[in-house]
Amino acid sequence: MDKKFMASLVVCFVALTMVAAGTYYIGQKKDEKTINVKKIAKVETTVDSENIEAAQNALGKEVTTEGDRISMAEEEASSYEGETKIVNEEPTTAKVVEENTASNMDEKDNMYGLSSEAAAVVSNLKFNKNSKLLWPVEGNILLEYNMENTVYFSTLDEYKCSPAIAIQSKEGAEVKAAAKGVVTELGQNDEYGVYMKVAMGNDYFATYGQIINPQYEVGQTVEAGSVIGYVNKPTSSYEKEGDNLYFQVTKKNKPKDPLKYMDYQD
Repeated sequence: MDKKFMASLVVCFVALTMVAAGTYYIGQKKDEKTINVKKIAKVETTVDSENIEAAQNALGKEVTTEGDRISMAEEEASSYEGETKIVNEEPTTAKVVEENTASNMDEKDNMYGLSSEAAAVVSNLKFNKNSKLLWPVEGNILLEYNMENTVYFSTLDEYKCSPAIAIQSKEGAEVKAAAKGVVTELGQNDEYGVYMKVAMGNDYFATYGQIINPQYEVGQTVEAGSVIGYVNKPTSSYEKEGDNLYFQVTKKNKPKDPLKYMDYQD
């Protein structure tokens, strides 16, 4: 066989082999690229699916939360059935004036815990430092008023300040109103037993203690000189002093000397 011919066959064979190998390599690369593209597409699809699902979950959660709020609002509204609710209402001048006026009226009507009618009577009373008091009972002064120095109390066997006076009397004697006023309190305590407190006007009060059978009730008006009760037997704080009337005058809850408002000579 001719050597040239053999060489040509070898060259052709090598060339075909190289072409075949190149074609195979290119095909492999093409297939690999296709596979990679598919993988990438699959990954991106998966990511998009996850994002969409997450977004849907978040949206669903938000919608649920809003739904809960709506449900709560509806339940709250149902609890106020038949009631109109105004949010962020700005108070008007007329409303403020109305509320303040109502508040002032309530305070006035409840003066000393009295009814509006009784409070009106107290408001018209004109007792002052120059007013005069009647003697509620006739008798000597057993214990004097003294808030600067002390007074000796025989029964208690001690010296102490005295915010009132004790007027000697007899059990069952009439107790008369020292001035016109309105009864604001009826009570009893250990020191001076059953007592009656009467408003005389301008924050002046007269308190009658160690009495029995009060003739007036809270809110009633008493005239000066009218019988308001009777002298009771002394309490355990005044046994040695004997039968007497406890009589106190105050202004704005501060004790005053009753004798300064009464005709009295030492």
